[in-house]
Amino acid sequence: MIETILMVILLVISIFLIFIGFLMSPDSNSFSGALVGSSDLELFSVSKEKGYKKFLKWSMVVSGFLLIGVVIIVRIYVNIDA
Repeated sequence: MIETILMVILLVISIFLIFIGFLMSPDSNSFSGALVGSSDLELFSVSKEKGYKKFLKWSMVVSGFLLIGVVIIVRIYVNIDA
């Protein structure tokens, strides 16, 4: 029973992470801009997110840590040998 609940929690957090990842806008000064050689790349400049970008960033960070925590709990409590 607890295994099913933990797996459903993992599924919900994973879908939420994917959804937030799709909502985050691909800026040209991100890591992908560095890979393709963007000319307006400002890697070391200080920039602060505002509004929904800040919310999306922090929701991605928090849900990522939640996913790692739940995965560790699943690994500890779910018996794979059974």
